[in-house]
Amino acid sequence: MKTQSARWIIALSFALAAGGFLFPFWPLSVLGIALAAFSGRWVLAVALGLLLDIAYGAPIGRWHVLYVPFTLAALACVLGHYFFTHYMRKNYPDTL
Repeated sequence: MKTQSARWIIALSFALAAGGFLFPFWPLSVLGIALAAFSGRWVLAVALGLLLDIAYGAPIGRWHVLYVPFTLAALACVLGHYFFTHYMRKNYPDTL
């Protein structure tokens, strides 16, 4: 059973990612992916990244070597969330 706040985070992250796709403003999509990843929903973040990569297609120009940039951004945010929580639990266990 999901709590009400978890439902709001999932809905808001999906709405930000979809809004960034509908209005061609990719930083909004990355913000939605980062919200999902930093809230601990890594499956949703990677799934949104994959969906956006399929929707946008392969990047062109200087960034053509990044075949899946949104998925890589999702994985980077997930790793950042993991390392940040590991650091906080190791150094400040009484505040969490």
